[in-house]
Amino acid sequence: MSDALIQFAHLMERDDEQIDLAEAALLIARTEYSGLESSAQLRRLDEMAGKFTVAPELSSVAHVQSLNEFLFEQEGFAGNEEEYDDPRNSFLNDVLDRKKGIPITLSLVYMELAKRHGLPVVGVSFPGHFLVKYLTGPGEIIIDPYNKGAVLSRQACEERLKSHFGETAELQPEFLAAASTKQILSRMLNNLKGSYFRRRNYTKVLTMVEMGMAIDPASRQELRDRGMVYLLMGRHQEARADLNAYLALSPPDDPALKDVKAALTRLRAMMN
Repeated sequence: MSDALIQFAHLMERDDEQIDLAEAALLIARTEYSGLESSAQLRRLDEMAGKFTVAPELSSVAHVQSLNEFLFEQEGFAGNEEEYDDPRNSFLNDVLDRKKGIPITLSLVYMELAKRHGLPVVGVSFPGHFLVKYLTGPGEIIIDPYNKGAVLSRQACEERLKSHFGETAELQPEFLAAASTKQILSRMLNNLKGSYFRRRNYTKVLTMVEMGMAIDPASRQELRDRGMVYLLMGRHQEARADLNAYLALSPPDDPALKDVKAALTRLRAMMN
């Protein structure tokens, strides 16, 4: 087990509100950059936040405009359309270096910058595209850091949902709820799992799965994914143990059961 994974697992033992999001994100990055110094990267965020000021007497709208102007116009952060699936878009140090990222990591930078100025910005785990929102007291301002801080109405969110998932998709209140720190980290890990899987880098996929299990040791999805990755890596005994455990824990209407049973059939044939 790597040092980064061990430290990440220890961090996940804390209550959600006691976990520093940027610190945890940098531990994810250390799975790729073993010599990465988290303290130096956190200082970069501090120094960046120190480059601009926010007048507390201004309105919430003005605060959002100030954040957007600084981060996207002055600092030049932007969505990485050309290399969206590049794993570097999920590593906070790379995002700070390259000033490019995907919705969730640009949102992370946005939240960290806001936090350092005492502004109430939280993550929103919107389906298909991570967002943030500024809490105004009586309401909220929904913001898309991937699109240079565009402010979204609820109608725009519903239209975006339908464009991703079809005309029958309906905007649910939980889609715009504030995401917990662990939910944000889980989504970051899922993005990396997918990116590494498409590159057939199963060792890296396994690391992301193990980090996911550190967040939620009872996760059936992570158990299933680990079993499937073990199968792809030729670690047949471990694959069989995980997939059998998944079957034992799953309800009979679980849609993943068919694939898991098929994988176990393949395993039995290979191990005979």
